[in-house]
Amino acid sequence: MERVTSHICMTRDLGVGGNLFGGTMMAWMDEAAGIYAHVYTGAPRMVTLKFTEILFRHPVRERDRVDFFAGNPHVGRTSITFDVEGRVGETVVFQTTGTFVAVDKKGRPKRIEREATKENDDERSD
Repeated sequence: MERVTSHICMTRDLGVGGNLFGGTMMAWMDEAAGIYAHVYTGAPRMVTLKFTEILFRHPVRERDRVDFFAGNPHVGRTSITFDVEGRVGETVVFQTTGTFVAVDKKGRPKRIEREATKENDDERSD
């Protein structure tokens, strides 16, 4: 699993119980997963198809930094499925699996042409 991004839990992100609101965690998770799908495949437009059951394992408190990790990708013709998790320090606070679909400008599924790799990252930066 590789780290994709991070978010700091702030006062505005808390629910009535003093923990990070689950909907906020899901928005952060979707953003991190979308970044991973785009970078891994090199596809310019990726949309969320689904997430499996999301397991919220531990509460996130104000001032906690949640690091988002993704990995174990499986690439199909038009989609990519991979594991996603959030951690506070070494503690896994949530886990799920996400599937994203590459789409064209009109939102129709589009073939994933190639997987992005560390070696061809330089080619894409032009």
